[in-house]
Amino acid sequence: MTTMDLIGKVLQAVVGLAAFGVVMALLLAFLDREDGAERKGFVASLRDGWRPRAIIAAAFVLIAVLARVLYGVVPWMTQQLTNTLILLGIAGVVGVVLQLLLDRALQPASPAVRSAAYRLVGAALVAVAVVLLPMGESGALPMLDWVTPALAQAATIVGWPLVGALVVTAGVAFAPNGVRRSLRLVVWLVAAAAVVVSATVLEGGQEQPIGVWPWAFAAALGIAGVLGFLADHDDDSKPMLVFLIPAALLLTVGLVYPAVRTAILAFTDKTGTFNGVDNFVWMFTQPEALVTLANTVVWVVLVPLLSTAIGLAYAVFIDKSRGERFYKMLVFMPMAISFVGAGIIWKFMYAYRGPEQDQIGLINQLITLFGGQPQQILQNSPWNTLALIIVMIWIQTGFAMTVLSAAIKGVPVEQIEAASLDGANPWQRFSNVTLPGIRSSLVVVVTTISIATLKVFDIVRTMTAGNFNTSVVANEMYTQAFRSGEPGRGAALALVLFLLVLPIVVYNIRVLNQQKAIR
Repeated sequence: MTTMDLIGKVLQAVVGLAAFGVVMALLLAFLDREDGAERKGFVASLRDGWRPRAIIAAAFVLIAVLARVLYGVVPWMTQQLTNTLILLGIAGVVGVVLQLLLDRALQPASPAVRSAAYRLVGAALVAVAVVLLPMGESGALPMLDWVTPALAQAATIVGWPLVGALVVTAGVAFAPNGVRRSLRLVVWLVAAAAVVVSATVLEGGQEQPIGVWPWAFAAALGIAGVLGFLADHDDDSKPMLVFLIPAALLLTVGLVYPAVRTAILAFTDKTGTFNGVDNFVWMFTQPEALVTLANTVVWVVLVPLLSTAIGLAYAVFIDKSRGERFYKMLVFMPMAISFVGAGIIWKFMYAYRGPEQDQIGLINQLITLFGGQPQQILQNSPWNTLALIIVMIWIQTGFAMTVLSAAIKGVPVEQIEAASLDGANPWQRFSNVTLPGIRSSLVVVVTTISIATLKVFDIVRTMTAGNFNTSVVANEMYTQAFRSGEPGRGAALALVLFLLVLPIVVYNIRVLNQQKAIR
């Protein structure tokens, strides 16, 4: 890494911190408002709330300055990106000043008037951006020559429904509370539908698809409308909306939309054409797919059972013994190793060389030490699947031991002593007193390990890449989607994996709720 690259990395970190400061300052500016406070003069009111806005303005200035400094220093800071960031900085500072002046000017007004004014100003700003961006793309505005056709089209698709929603919600700000909340929800849902319809219409008239982002933005508008409907019930709920909207947007883009898209993709072929349930028929009829499903079942049965049993036995045997912490550390250490690291370690453990060569793998060294012939452990089916399962058990036993050891220490000593006085032997005390006392912890351990086992990918991919009949659902999903060019089959496997995990999660939640109700 050169000195300039290092400088670039440092400046990237500074830009990231500046963006984080902008977000936090916006939150502070929203939460520090005192609408019920005594009204003050216009000049005096300008002094109130200037600190968070000063932080926001300084952050925007910092972004613009860093963009100019980085231009020509690091290769990724292009002319277009520099112009964009400088324009963003200037617009941010102007927006902060305008918001401060508008907020103080409208302080004597009623909340309905202030809400309507803010929404109309926001609609005007969005409308200006929607009009100017296409002009920059066409070359009419040289200062906006960095605008691409895709960005101009995105502004058109998203901008006008957003402008309409802001204008309409400004008009309903004077309606009664119950009517206002319902109308705002309807308006935001209609705006979300308008984004999807606009994208669909425009996509029909061009060769290149627009992509998936209009759906994500529409979902974000819908979620924002629902959260606004819930948070508008009382003033105490409004701060909740500030923190929920960013999380809801991220969940929509990163979780909800991909899940829906994957479910739809599961019913298409490699060209994206709808093919019904052909992918699921392939999954349950082709020999290689059936082997994958059978391997997954073996993993789910053996790994949680053996990991929990070994972890529980170990926790019982070392309980209250000398050196208990050291013994726990020895078993828990594999949990600190990533699945990829564990796979590499055990791949060396299973390493095979010819009968006439020195063995470098520990397992084959032990086999030859006792007079046996070295074995190709990772290639001999079905023992290779069991060899991979051992790696997962080695990792998960430490987790089971730690949780169950803590649960055992929580069993009341009085119950164990009472069982001893009644003549119960150690096994009876364990089966009749300890096990019922740690039932909830056992459920958590078994379900957690089961979910991790259903999703196992790293160990199989690192050690065998799914060859020699060792593939599991998660590995086959990756192979079909990204190696074989069959995204529909990969999505179908992902959907099946989700359906397999879902009952375990539901059962876990039900048991925990029952335990909470008992307590």
